[in-house]
Amino acid sequence: MKPYKKGCKGFTLIELLVVVAIVGLLASVAIPAYMDYVKKARSTQCHVDRGAVQNVIVQYYHDNPDTELKSLKQLVTEGYLEKEPNCPLDGEYVLIPAELVDSYCPVVACSMHYLPGLVPEEEEPEEKPEVLFSSDFDNMDSLTPLTGKWEIKDGMLVPTGGWEEHRLAFGDAKWTDYEMTVNAQLYSGWGYGIYYRADGERQISGYCFQYDPGCWPDSFLVRRVYNGREEWLPFQRVTIPDGFPVYSQPHKISITVEKDHHVIKVDGDTVLDFHDDTFTSGMAGFRSWCNSEVGFNNVNVTEID
Repeated sequence: MKPYKKGCKGFTLIELLVVVAIVGLLASVAIPAYMDYVKKARSTQCHVDRGAVQNVIVQYYHDNPDTELKSLKQLVTEGYLEKEPNCPLDGEYVLIPAELVDSYCPVVACSMHYLPGLVPEEEEPEEKPEVLFSSDFDNMDSLTPLTGKWEIKDGMLVPTGGWEEHRLAFGDAKWTDYEMTVNAQLYSGWGYGIYYRADGERQISGYCFQYDPGCWPDSFLVRRVYNGREEWLPFQRVTIPDGFPVYSQPHKISITVEKDHHVIKVDGDTVLDFHDDTFTSGMAGFRSWCNSEVGFNNVNVTEID
């Protein structure tokens, strides 16, 4: 036995803790990988076992063409299998009737790995919202000009005729909760408006969303309109982001109004989200002012249940 030499040292506590931590880290990686490997191996074994049982079923029907096989236990009873098979991962083996799999004999399946012909019942398809109004503006049908002149040019609805106020309405004054989308493009001028929950009268009342780079510098805003006169101060307003292409580029405007909740999006981004119940129902429409050159197309209005 060698004598103890002064200066020989064992592992310190910190060194032992580091080793234990490293071992734990390796185990945390290796054990899940091993378990996954075992699971895959057992899944493969399930596939092989089912293939062997299927061969036995084929042989059974060859020997007994006029007999119906109702269960795997029947194969054991009649001496084709020594014992009833089971999935290595505790799935249950079942027989799928021939008519469900377009076969002359049943197919053995596993509740965990393979169930041909037994798919979950299809969920009832979600009902599509009712389309209240839709137009690609190839004609003026169902459109009601209120003030100014409106025309169809190259598949777009455009106001014409100078500096006068232009208003147009469409739809039903009984509309309540709906979503309206429209593509709009401002070529020049101060801006345009989109009416919703409006009464459709010449001196219109309702809400008006305004794409307004002119009167209220670079703003998206909403005003209440009473008898053709807008409130001077918009009750909802947000500044158009820097770099936003105001002119000569089409933008998709979406206005969703449900009860007192209003959500307005431009190109898919929410720009205004607020609550107001001043107007509870009404038509939709468009507006332009001060010789603005603007075109609208592809409007769609769907009901919100």
